[in-house]
Amino acid sequence: MAFHGLPEDLKNVICSFAYDTKWKTVTKSLNQCEKVAKMNLHKVLTNEKMWSFKYRAYIPNPLIVFEPIENYNSHWREYIDWCAVNEILFRLDFRRKWVNFVFSRDQWSNLFSESWESIEHFDSFFRFLLNTRVDCLKPLWKPCGFEFLKSYAFVAPGYMSASPLGTWWG
Repeated sequence: MAFHGLPEDLKNVICSFAYDTKWKTVTKSLNQCEKVAKMNLHKVLTNEKMWSFKYRAYIPNPLIVFEPIENYNSHWREYIDWCAVNEILFRLDFRRKWVNFVFSRDQWSNLFSESWESIEHFDSFFRFLLNTRVDCLKPLWKPCGFEFLKSYAFVAPGYMSASPLGTWWG
């Protein structure tokens, strides 16, 4: 018998054992996982690990190892690496027509504050800039481009101490 053929009470028991939540919650989270996976966001824009209040630790995001979003902090917004997004927006030279033809920096920020799902449009814009040889960066950022966007200084201090480079504070 397939899982979908089981009665809802039995599904709740199974989901309670596996994820400590109800079947409806797991279904809702799985559907949202599929929606986010279809966005196919660039890896620079996403967090590989997310903080879980349930486990009190950083664990892989739900697209890598499934857990209902309620086992994290109940917001899919946390899947996005907003530090990297803001860094990209900071590095872009919005005086140039190829950078400013979609939105200005403020319009992107307002769009993100309205809905985290607008990151899909930003991802398309970011990929366009990556795949074209358009001069889009401020003069200071031209030598390094979009390198070094993943910042690990914002994770818990214990997470960095295992690094062969040591901690960011010395």
